[in-house]
Amino acid sequence: MKNQDFKKWKNLIKKVLDDCWEFRSLCGKPFDRGFIGELLVLKRLLEKYEVQLCSDSGEFVYAGSSNKGWDIELKLGDKFIRFDAKATTTLAPNGEPRWVRQASNNRFCNVIINKRNFRQKISLKKDFNPKLFFVYVDVNAWLKNRRADYYILSDRETKLVFGKKYQRLYNGKIRESGSTDFWVEYDDVKNFKDKYPNSGEFRVIKSCLKKSKK
Repeated sequence: MKNQDFKKWKNLIKKVLDDCWEFRSLCGKPFDRGFIGELLVLKRLLEKYEVQLCSDSGEFVYAGSSNKGWDIELKLGDKFIRFDAKATTTLAPNGEPRWVRQASNNRFCNVIINKRNFRQKISLKKDFNPKLFFVYVDVNAWLKNRRADYYILSDRETKLVFGKKYQRLYNGKIRESGSTDFWVEYDDVKNFKDKYPNSGEFRVIKSCLKKSKK
């Protein structure tokens, strides 16, 4: 990626996020939290990997809502990592963030629904993508102080944590709507919080890239 292209992206993302923050401060209501969450994740990646991205072997792809399964792909040479950003501005009664409408079926676990009575049978996933990570973004934190909180789970961690939760809640149960949605609560992701908020470094990426070089 050329230096001038990198700077254009970096400056544009900062401007858009600043405008989003100012718009919200004027109208008093958040808007398009998903887009804001994607930009916040992309901003962190550009901060961390400026040197690598400005080399001949560095680039990224922003797919956003046009893609199913991931939003951002970071490439360093022939190595890549993909990110699926999940943003929220919703708070639980205890004041902690929560993420709504996370569909379990085909993503976090296997769900078989009896068409006659809507009883659900849940089993855990056994296939994991080592190059896919889910980033749960607390946009409320960013709206308050312009610093978002990030919770980063690998595909394996996501399927095990959320799959077991959904299985515990609904295996053998009847959901008349046939829905597989559920809430992701703060307690589900708190142990995966980004541990380097000042450096702009995601918890998992560095170790993943090191392993890929072997």
